[in-house]
Amino acid sequence: MNHEKIKELILLYHDGELGEKDKKEVEEHIAHCPECQKEFEEMKKLEEVMGKMELKKPGKEVWEVYWASIYNRLERKAGWILMSIGGMILLFYGGYKFVEGIIQEPSISLFLKVGILAFLAGAVVMLVSQIKEQIFVYKRERYKEIEK
Repeated sequence: MNHEKIKELILLYHDGELGEKDKKEVEEHIAHCPECQKEFEEMKKLEEVMGKMELKKPGKEVWEVYWASIYNRLERKAGWILMSIGGMILLFYGGYKFVEGIIQEPSISLFLKVGILAFLAGAVVMLVSQIKEQIFVYKRERYKEIEK
Protein backbone atom coordinates (compact mmCIF):
# COMPACT_ATOMS: atom_id res chain seq x y z
CA MET A 1 0.00 0.00 0.00
CA ASN A 2 1.31 3.48 -0.78
CA HIS A 3 2.57 5.98 1.73
CA GLU A 4 -0.30 8.50 1.39
CA LYS A 5 -2.92 5.80 1.78
CA ILE A 6 -1.32 4.71 5.06
CA LYS A 7 -1.49 8.28 6.36
CA GLU A 8 -5.22 8.30 5.70
CA LEU A 9 -5.61 4.93 7.38
CA ILE A 10 -3.80 6.16 10.50
CA LEU A 11 -6.81 8.37 11.29
CA LEU A 12 -9.18 5.45 10.86
CA TYR A 13 -6.86 3.27 12.95
CA HIS A 14 -7.10 5.64 15.90
CA ASP A 15 -10.87 5.87 15.50
CA GLY A 16 -11.09 2.07 15.62
CA GLU A 17 -12.71 1.88 12.19
CA LEU A 18 -10.25 -0.41 10.41
CA GLY A 19 -10.67 -4.08 9.65
CA GLU A 20 -8.03 -6.55 10.83
CA LYS A 21 -6.31 -6.66 7.42
CA ASP A 22 -5.91 -2.87 7.14
CA LYS A 23 -5.00 -2.58 10.81
CA LYS A 24 -2.19 -5.11 10.39
CA GLU A 25 -0.99 -3.35 7.23
CA VAL A 26 -0.79 0.02 9.06
CA GLU A 27 1.10 -1.55 11.97
CA GLU A 28 3.60 -3.21 9.60
CA HIS A 29 4.10 0.03 7.65
CA ILE A 30 4.70 2.25 10.69
CA ALA A 31 7.19 -0.30 12.04
CA HIS A 32 9.40 0.41 9.01
CA CYS A 33 8.54 4.04 8.16
CA PRO A 34 9.81 6.72 10.58
CA GLU A 35 7.67 9.45 9.00
CA CYS A 36 4.43 7.52 9.43
CA GLN A 37 5.52 6.34 12.86
CA LYS A 38 5.99 9.97 13.90
CA GLU A 39 2.54 10.88 12.55
CA PHE A 40 1.04 7.85 14.31
CA GLU A 41 2.58 8.94 17.65
CA GLU A 42 1.44 12.56 17.20
CA MET A 43 -2.07 11.34 16.52
CA LYS A 44 -1.90 9.17 19.65
CA LYS A 45 -0.79 12.17 21.76
CA LEU A 46 -3.53 14.33 20.27
CA GLU A 47 -6.08 11.65 21.09
CA GLU A 48 -4.84 11.53 24.71
CA VAL A 49 -5.06 15.31 25.07
CA MET A 50 -8.52 15.39 23.53
CA GLY A 51 -9.63 12.63 25.88
CA LYS A 52 -8.62 14.71 28.91
CA MET A 53 -10.39 17.86 27.73
CA GLU A 54 -13.77 18.75 29.12
CA LEU A 55 -16.24 21.25 27.80
CA LYS A 56 -17.08 24.10 30.09
CA LYS A 57 -20.60 23.70 31.38
CA PRO A 58 -22.71 26.84 31.02
CA GLY A 59 -24.07 28.37 34.19
CA LYS A 60 -27.71 28.57 35.17
CA GLU A 61 -27.92 32.21 34.04
CA VAL A 62 -26.83 31.28 30.52
CA TRP A 63 -29.60 28.71 30.26
CA GLU A 64 -32.18 31.15 31.61
CA VAL A 65 -31.23 33.75 28.99
CA TYR A 66 -31.17 31.08 26.29
CA TRP A 67 -34.66 29.78 27.06
CA ALA A 68 -36.04 33.30 27.50
CA SER A 69 -34.77 34.25 24.04
CA ILE A 70 -36.31 31.12 22.52
CA TYR A 71 -39.67 31.88 24.12
CA ASN A 72 -39.48 35.49 22.94
CA ARG A 73 -38.75 34.40 19.37
CA LEU A 74 -41.59 31.87 19.45
CA GLU A 75 -43.98 34.48 20.81
CA ARG A 76 -42.97 36.95 18.10
CA LYS A 77 -43.39 34.37 15.37
CA ALA A 78 -46.80 33.37 16.72
CA GLY A 79 -47.69 37.07 16.89
CA TRP A 80 -46.64 37.61 13.26
CA ILE A 81 -48.61 34.60 12.12
CA LEU A 82 -51.75 35.65 13.98
CA MET A 83 -51.41 39.24 12.84
CA SER A 84 -50.92 38.14 9.22
CA ILE A 85 -53.94 35.87 9.34
CA GLY A 86 -56.03 38.55 11.00
CA GLY A 87 -54.91 41.12 8.47
CA MET A 88 -55.77 38.85 5.58
CA ILE A 89 -59.20 38.12 7.05
CA LEU A 90 -59.95 41.80 7.63
CA LEU A 91 -58.72 42.88 4.20
CA PHE A 92 -60.55 40.03 2.51
CA TYR A 93 -63.76 40.81 4.39
CA GLY A 94 -63.44 44.50 3.58
CA GLY A 95 -62.83 43.69 -0.06
CA TYR A 96 -65.73 41.29 -0.03
CA LYS A 97 -68.01 43.97 1.34
CA PHE A 98 -66.66 46.35 -1.28
CA VAL A 99 -67.58 44.01 -4.11
CA GLU A 100 -70.67 42.64 -2.40
CA GLY A 101 -72.79 44.80 -4.61
CA ILE A 102 -71.21 43.22 -7.65
CA ILE A 103 -71.64 39.72 -6.23
CA GLN A 104 -75.30 40.23 -5.46
CA GLU A 105 -75.89 41.60 -8.90
CA PRO A 106 -77.84 38.87 -10.73
CA SER A 107 -76.73 39.99 -14.17
CA ILE A 108 -73.03 39.08 -13.46
CA SER A 109 -72.07 35.44 -14.04
CA LEU A 110 -70.90 33.15 -11.22
CA PHE A 111 -67.59 32.60 -13.03
CA LEU A 112 -66.86 36.34 -13.00
CA LYS A 113 -67.83 36.58 -9.32
CA VAL A 114 -65.43 33.75 -8.39
CA GLY A 115 -62.71 35.42 -10.46
CA ILE A 116 -63.19 38.72 -8.62
CA LEU A 117 -63.01 36.99 -5.22
CA ALA A 118 -59.90 35.00 -6.22
CA PHE A 119 -58.23 38.18 -7.46
CA LEU A 120 -59.12 39.97 -4.25
CA ALA A 121 -57.82 37.10 -2.08
CA GLY A 122 -54.55 37.02 -4.04
CA ALA A 123 -54.13 40.77 -3.71
CA VAL A 124 -54.69 40.59 0.05
CA VAL A 125 -52.13 37.80 0.48
CA MET A 126 -49.56 39.67 -1.63
CA LEU A 127 -50.17 42.93 0.22
CA VAL A 128 -49.75 41.36 3.66
CA SER A 129 -46.67 39.49 2.47
CA GLN A 130 -45.12 42.67 1.06
CA ILE A 131 -45.78 44.64 4.23
CA LYS A 132 -44.34 41.88 6.40
CA GLU A 133 -41.24 41.65 4.19
CA GLN A 134 -40.69 45.42 4.30
CA ILE A 135 -40.90 45.43 8.09
CA PHE A 136 -38.50 42.47 8.25
CA VAL A 137 -35.99 44.19 5.96
CA TYR A 138 -36.28 47.50 7.82
CA LYS A 139 -35.56 45.86 11.18
CA ARG A 140 -32.42 44.24 9.80
CA GLU A 141 -31.18 47.16 7.70
CA ARG A 142 -27.58 47.62 8.71
CA TYR A 143 -27.21 51.10 7.26
CA LYS A 144 -30.49 52.75 8.25
CA GLU A 145 -28.67 55.23 10.48
CA ILE A 146 -26.50 56.49 7.61
CA GLU A 147 -27.78 59.49 5.70
CA LYS A 148 -27.60 59.31 1.94
